[in-house]
Amino acid sequence: MERWDQVGRRVREARIAAGLSQSQLASLLRIDRSALVRVESGQRQVSALELFRLSDHLGVPAGHFVSAPIPAIVSQRMDLDEAAQPAARDRFRLDAALEAHARDAEFLRTGGFLPDGLALPSGPVASVADARALALSARAAIALDDKPVQGMASTAEYFGLYLLVAALPGEGASLRLDDQFGVAIVGGTAPAGRRRFTAAHELGHHLLGDEYQSDIGVAASRDERECLIDAFAAAFLLPETAVTARWPLLQGSEREKLVQLAAEFRVSWGAAVKAVKRAGLVDAQRAGTLNAQTPQRGDFLAIFGTEPVEDLRTGETGAAWRRAVLAAYQDGTVTPARAIELLHGALEETDLPDREDDAAP
Repeated sequence: MERWDQVGRRVREARIAAGLSQSQLASLLRIDRSALVRVESGQRQVSALELFRLSDHLGVPAGHFVSAPIPAIVSQRMDLDEAAQPAARDRFRLDAALEAHARDAEFLRTGGFLPDGLALPSGPVASVADARALALSARAAIALDDKPVQGMASTAEYFGLYLLVAALPGEGASLRLDDQFGVAIVGGTAPAGRRRFTAAHELGHHLLGDEYQSDIGVAASRDERECLIDAFAAAFLLPETAVTARWPLLQGSEREKLVQLAAEFRVSWGAAVKAVKRAGLVDAQRAGTLNAQTPQRGDFLAIFGTEPVEDLRTGETGAAWRRAVLAAYQDGTVTPARAIELLHGALEETDLPDREDDAAP
């Protein structure tokens, strides 16, 4: 930021997104409301200590207030005012996390710690069939064939998309920083199967070259582009070829087979039902009946023998990201405290490995 009014605007937006009035935030900061009014208008400077207090109370990184917003995000987001609706507030918070994650990714990439991803053959994706074909191409590129996708964060990294699961409402958002390099935030409050679908959805945006995408406010009316991305995500997580290959090998009733399929591929119940319907294994009427018979945790234990391993927990990143952070730490590029911050809770400072220059002779 070059001017204090720009900093003030960032403070005002973050306050509104947090649902606080000027009086409420001023009280938390232990300053007069008039002082906060001057901060938001750019007439009063903010100390470093006040920046960190703002970060704590508004739930955004301190660097957010002094960093210029990313143009691709700003171009598609309306300014927040005091009457902003919850969806607009949630989108701001998701975007703030996305901006911070993008800055961290660029830092690690510039230092040579984060690699670019695989490039897939380019071609138009104008239909659902094209989107499914792209999903199969992506699976083939990383030798998945008909096997289940394991950790979605590490899988997305093959293609240069670095995921972070944040404790935020909303499904997700992604930003393509280069042809083979991008970042995405997945909202951590959704059910596990939905989080995996969102991660695959953001990977679809990345592979199709969408510069920026926020999935808050699009669920009620999916446009044509979103439908194509949904088709990609469904086929990437559970392709028709995998369904038809696994179905004859599963035991029990249709519902019991579906429970096993959903557990093995770690998809939501609705996604599993749609997959067997697409494969022609059940008709529309039967699919509707099965969709209403959502399994409980005990069903998975009774039929599959175990519960599906939960993917994309809050704070999770992929393996390449974690290796990059620890490499930056070990060569002295980042401090221990900064390494812990970049690992998003994966380690405590006492868990960090020894650095070569810190080791005893």
